[in-house]
Amino acid sequence: MNISSNKTTINLQITITFCVLLFTCIIIEAKCIRGCNLALASYYVLEGTNLTYISQIFNQKIPEILQYNPHVLSPDNIQSGTRINVPFTCQCLNGDFLGHTFEYTTQKGDTYSKIARLAYANLTTDYWIQRVNIYDPTQVPDFSMINVTVNCSCGDRHVSRDYGLFLTYPLQAGENLQSMVNGSGISTDLVLGFNPGFNFSAGSGILFLPARGK
Repeated sequence: MNISSNKTTINLQITITFCVLLFTCIIIEAKCIRGCNLALASYYVLEGTNLTYISQIFNQKIPEILQYNPHVLSPDNIQSGTRINVPFTCQCLNGDFLGHTFEYTTQKGDTYSKIARLAYANLTTDYWIQRVNIYDPTQVPDFSMINVTVNCSCGDRHVSRDYGLFLTYPLQAGENLQSMVNGSGISTDLVLGFNPGFNFSAGSGILFLPARGK
């Protein structure tokens, strides 16, 4: 009776230990656990782009976008070379990374690179678009629905607990660390803290900056 009881106890302990180890491995391998309800995309307005187009590719209503852009006096007249903040939900995708996948209808002659650079104003890259689609980069069909993933951030409590909203910010030519500090109003330490290892000398790439709400 005692031997049987001891075996049962040992088996139970082994099972519990295995489950704990398995759960620990899953947590270690997962790069994100949860997302956040709101993030912002800093969309750099190119020549000929209007708010109707921006609202379509991000599937957001114009009045909702305008709430995060008090500098826009008229939705029918946004200036090229400026930025529009576009709200979206920041999700933990496949337990792997934080982002949001938008649906985009390809136009004639589109490539992943062209979509990333022009349609989404460098908020994503051809690598991220290829990662969530089945088409070869050189054989993207015209007028077809594809996925476009934009990365986002929900912050890092180890850097600061004071910020709950973050902006996905593609660096433009001529911008650097000092211009980020001047433009965002946050300190150099915070910019670097929320973007560890970012290479400002490259003159391109995506930053995550603390942002203000409505």
